[in-house]
Amino acid sequence: METIDEPFTFDNLPVPQDQLYDMYAVRRTICQMLQDRGYILSAEDSMELTLASFHERFNEKEYKNLTILAEKATDDEQKIMVFFPVADAQAKTRKVSVESVKEIVRLMEKESVNRSIIVVEKALLGHSRMVLDQEEEQQKLLNNHNWSVETFLAGELKVNITRHELVPTHQVLSEEDKKNLLRRYHLQEKHLPRIQKSDPIARYYGLDRKQVLKIVRPSETAGWYVTYRLVA
Repeated sequence: METIDEPFTFDNLPVPQDQLYDMYAVRRTICQMLQDRGYILSAEDSMELTLASFHERFNEKEYKNLTILAEKATDDEQKIMVFFPVADAQAKTRKVSVESVKEIVRLMEKESVNRSIIVVEKALLGHSRMVLDQEEEQQKLLNNHNWSVETFLAGELKVNITRHELVPTHQVLSEEDKKNLLRRYHLQEKHLPRIQKSDPIARYYGLDRKQVLKIVRPSETAGWYVTYRLVA
């Protein structure tokens, strides 16, 4: 594990080395995730993030400074925000408050963003989860079916699973590529093997149901072995 000799203060509190590294690793994975989904990041975020650069940029900052806003490379109207809310230091639990979740919804509306990611220490439950569910239902009533908030536990993001040497290459097919695939092999959607929307890889790419993943694995006999999975 990398270390930095200089002290690190965040949210007006000293941060030990192991926690500093975890914060850095989580943000690095998030930046890689957004780029793999086709978003354009700011120059500071799109560079190969190092622990030293993270320390320099965020020392003596607050959690709100970690927020990311990015646009799709193919459509600047498609935006995404990433939030890193934290529980109140005086709270009895590490759960994110209802007010924090409402503030995220307000910021999404302010920036005209339909999709966001929330990174939390503990899963959103109870009233906090209800706020998001109610907002999603409200957006559907307004015929805005693209509105979505994903949640990830920080612990899930300390390591980028798609960068592991044992994980094959995954590519998300466009709708046109999906149609061409089905036409070429005379298939229907029901003929494709499934991958659950809750699968870690599907979550990493932010996939919706009926999208298709192309999976490329090395093969000792054929060089490469290609399979496809339909998100269910």
